[in-house]
Amino acid sequence: MDVLRDIHGLKEQSMKIGNLLQEGVTIGKKNVTVFAPVLASSVVIWLLMLITVGGAGAFMLGGSQSPEAVAVGAATAFGGMTLVAIVGAILTMLAHGMTVVMVGKALDGQQVDLKSAWNKTIERIVPLLLASVIVGVLFGIGMMLIVLPGLVVAFFLMFTFVSVMVDENGAFESLSKSFNLVKSRLGDCVIFFLLLVAIGFVFGVVNVILGLIPVLGQILGMVVSAVYTGYISILLVMAYRELQSTAATDEPLA
Repeated sequence: MDVLRDIHGLKEQSMKIGNLLQEGVTIGKKNVTVFAPVLASSVVIWLLMLITVGGAGAFMLGGSQSPEAVAVGAATAFGGMTLVAIVGAILTMLAHGMTVVMVGKALDGQQVDLKSAWNKTIERIVPLLLASVIVGVLFGIGMMLIVLPGLVVAFFLMFTFVSVMVDENGAFESLSKSFNLVKSRLGDCVIFFLLLVAIGFVFGVVNVILGLIPVLGQILGMVVSAVYTGYISILLVMAYRELQSTAATDEPLA
């Protein structure tokens, strides 16, 4: 009887996960604007990379091949890449914030638009930035410690940005809320996190294949990345709300 009960529970859980995935697709189809911020930020970062690194390369190859020219070109390229990395991190953070805001509105049945999402993200820039820095540092340190600690950080803090943008909590409160929510629904969250990893793996393989195609592959890769990020954001907000509503019960993730 216990075995049959466990099998039934697994089937029920699989159906609920399937419903979550399907509902996420439906939300995305009805609100394609949620994919725009990440796509726009990716295009801007790509163009900046072409301008800075490409310009430095042209400088190194265009004139004399003296050691001074090579040194100046290398320094320019390094400076350009550093600048692009900083600007890229900021743009990515803002894009993610906007995406989460729009997903929250979509789930509430409200109109999704870029202007209000931008205004809300700018309004929440301080806690969003602080949370991004803390999560980024913890994740980075964890990844340097043989990867696994980094995955643990990502697991327990995966709802941090949703808490900041949707519930308008402070950075530290959001970190605590994500950690406690995951801890209270550990079984459900493990399954959900593994699902996110699996989806990331599939999209990663697609991006690697597209990367083999010159220029066009890079463009298509940015579109795929935008779809992936938007879809993951939809799933995170949906799971966050569902877990919150059932945190005080023993009901599984719907």
